Amino acid sequence: MRGCLASLCLAALPCVAVAETDPPLTAEAFEAIVEGKTMDTHDSGGIYGVETFLPGRRAIWRDASQCLEGRWRPEGEMICFDYIGDPLPHCWTYHDRGGWLMGWLNGDRDSDPILLYPSQDFVTCEGFLGA
Repeated sequence: MRGCLASLCLAALPCVAVAETDPPLTAEAFEAIVEGKTMDTHDSGGIYGVETFLPGRRAIWRDASQCLEGRWRPEGEMICFDYIGDPLPHCWTYHDRGGWLMGWLNGDRDSDPILLYPSQDFVTCEGFLGA
């Protein structure tokens, strides 16, 4: 059901496009929404990963090929993730959509957004073997 919902949301993206007057979430607002939660991450192809947001701005990202532990931090209007073993930060701008988040890599609104939906899962890297 959630995959179907994501597909419908992505198909309707022109209808939910973010106006320039819709500022990204601040670090404090982002933290208030995600801390203690797990979010499924979708792109135009469907769900491709899941992330658990722990206290202290810690995060665990898991997809079919990797499981990464790290931290997130504000950088200007972006939220940047620094994962152990990954030398480059992954920076996004996020917008609250009332129960889910929309985000753009490096704040580039001309690119395809990602959609984050609350999940019932809890992510760990324990026992992860990858794809």
